[in-house]
Amino acid sequence: MFKDIRKANKIGFAFSGGAALGMAHIGALKIVEENNIKPEIISGTSAGAIIGAMFAKGLSAEDIEKIALSIDFKKTVNLLTPSLQRGALVDDKNVISFLKEHLGDINIEDLPIEFITSSVDLRSGNLLYIYKGNLIDAVRASISVPGIFLPYQKYEMLFTDGGLRDNLPIRVLRERNSDFIIGFNLFKTSLLNKKGEFINLKEKLKVKESSKDENIFEKLIDVVKNANIFQKTNIPRMTKTGYHSLEILITELTKKEIEIVKPELLIDLDVSSLKLWEFWRAKEAISSGYEQTKAQIQEYFNQL
Repeated sequence: MFKDIRKANKIGFAFSGGAALGMAHIGALKIVEENNIKPEIISGTSAGAIIGAMFAKGLSAEDIEKIALSIDFKKTVNLLTPSLQRGALVDDKNVISFLKEHLGDINIEDLPIEFITSSVDLRSGNLLYIYKGNLIDAVRASISVPGIFLPYQKYEMLFTDGGLRDNLPIRVLRERNSDFIIGFNLFKTSLLNKKGEFINLKEKLKVKESSKDENIFEKLIDVVKNANIFQKTNIPRMTKTGYHSLEILITELTKKEIEIVKPELLIDLDVSSLKLWEFWRAKEAISSGYEQTKAQIQEYFNQL
């Protein structure tokens, strides 16, 4: 039984993280605008926090699309300026300048739409939902991918990417009394088997590995390689193993959150043809997000 969105009291949008893949969210927003679906609250993690913040500030999908399309290869390289500090591969200076240019100086509580970002305190491991304070600081905290950016530091906390614990922040929307949640998910939760498999070690096993395009954290390593931050030989195998392990954990956590919270509508966006650092391919990501959301929204309305 599908709940009728037209009878909802408080619609909430949740945008998952995914770096350049997050530009698919823009295509999704174009569809919800065409269907006159207006959120009363928005949550976002990492790249989803950037898109969500822009929309919550009052920018239209077309406005955000223009910003994304302005990012060419040269601007991508500029955004991914190598860091000279230990513990980070990318300097956040140009990223913050980009955020200031498009978000301005505003507090979250002054936005026309209620907005929340997710982050994780690296010291305690606690999941943090930022709902008040400077918008750029909140977004910066949410995009702090460990090893890529330095953690955002405030009040003795080390804020890191919210994707470590809540890549699709739908639970917080329910806690804020949203009765119709739309989750825009970039992680392929369907790839994981719902049940464990019984394995006989006496028999030859056929290993099922994720393709490179399906491995979101392998792509993070590619960001570094292709930005010439350091040579491939300096990237230890353990780093790849660690990031792939994180991918599995985050995907599993997202899958469980979906099962627990049961969002009224889940939009799965498959943009695995893009790499995480290919911000100049916005046109493809937006088009893909548009077509996939259009099909899934239409399917939803057909089943009402």
